[in-house]
Formats: sequence, structure tokens, C-alpha cells
Amino acid sequence: MKIFIDTAPLIYLIEKHPKYSARLKKYFTELYIDGYEIITSVITYSEYGVKPKRDEKEELIKEFEEFLEKVGIPMLNVNKSHATRAYEMRAKYKFLKGMDGIQIGTAIEEGCDKFLTNDTKLEKIEELEIVLVDKLE
Repeated sequence: MKIFIDTAPLIYLIEKHPKYSARLKKYFTELYIDGYEIITSVITYSEYGVKPKRDEKEELIKEFEEFLEKVGIPMLNVNKSHATRAYEMRAKYKFLKGMDGIQIGTAIEEGCDKFLTNDTKLEKIEELEIVLVDKLE
């Protein structure tokens, strides 16, 4: 089984969010125990880097890169099939914006069963199971 990790959960984990960090550590441990393949994309990298760059905290970007490498989460490049699926999803789900569409499209094209996020509007996506950080125990 395979899960795609959206940007927010990684922000929460790396920046030690007081409400979500412990939940995510537990969830990631369960994913590894259950044998899930965990992936993300370069879009996540692009989104993650904005605030640390703006706040001149580029060490957080390095921590992000080191985390992905340490736990073995590949950061996939986006290709034409991902982009095609993204526009198909955006045509079907009018609320879906560009970057979210690419993330969802990539997850579907890569055969993911689940998509970990904290974006509640994505729960309307029917093509894969949306897992909200806020609902993790």
C-alpha cells in the first residue's frame, strides 16, 4: 500500500507543532510497521520552503531535506501524466486549486491508496482515501 504526504503534515512534524507533532510521529510509525510506501513530490518542497525562506530560517529547509532522506521518503518530480490527472481532477472538483490538483493528481497516478493532509475540502475527493491530521489519534 502507498500513501502520499501533503505539505502541511510535514510542516507540523518538522516544526514540532504542539497539537499535531506527536500524532504524526505515531501515525508515521504505524505506516512503517504496516509496510506502507510513503511518497511526496517536489510541489511539497516548493510549498514547504516559502515560510522558512521568508522568515530567514533556512535551517528548517535543511531539516526538511534531511528528514525525507533519513526516513526514505522520495520526493517525486511531476510529469505529464501527473499534470494530466491534475487537470482532470480540477475539472471534476471545482474547488481544487492548482498545487492541490497537482498533488492529488500525482498521488493517483503513482497508485496511492491514501493522501495525508489537513485540508478538509480535500475530503470530497473520491479517487483515494483522504486522511486528515486533525482526525488522527
